[in-house]
Amino acid sequence: MNNMKYIIFAYAAILLLGTMSLFTGIHHFANVAGFFSALGFMAVFFKDRDDEKEFSELELAAAKKLRKYWYITFSTGIFFSLILGTFWNHHMGNMT
Repeated sequence: MNNMKYIIFAYAAILLLGTMSLFTGIHHFANVAGFFSALGFMAVFFKDRDDEKEFSELELAAAKKLRKYWYITFSTGIFFSLILGTFWNHHMGNMT
């Protein structure tokens, strides 16, 4: 359950950056959340996993569940970056 603390901390940081971007109008906060999320995606996706033959079915299911939670967390950051960062700033998306 210790890994859940890291997921909650990362999710809170991403939500904080996204909401700061929304309320302040500074799109760089959302872009930082997207950058953080992109790095997280790469770290989780390309992480060397231990030999799966040594683990029980329960441990494999728990590891798969944690990876799913990490993917959801980092998808939120990418969403904030695309919607609040890139599309809505006056430099790239030119929608404001």
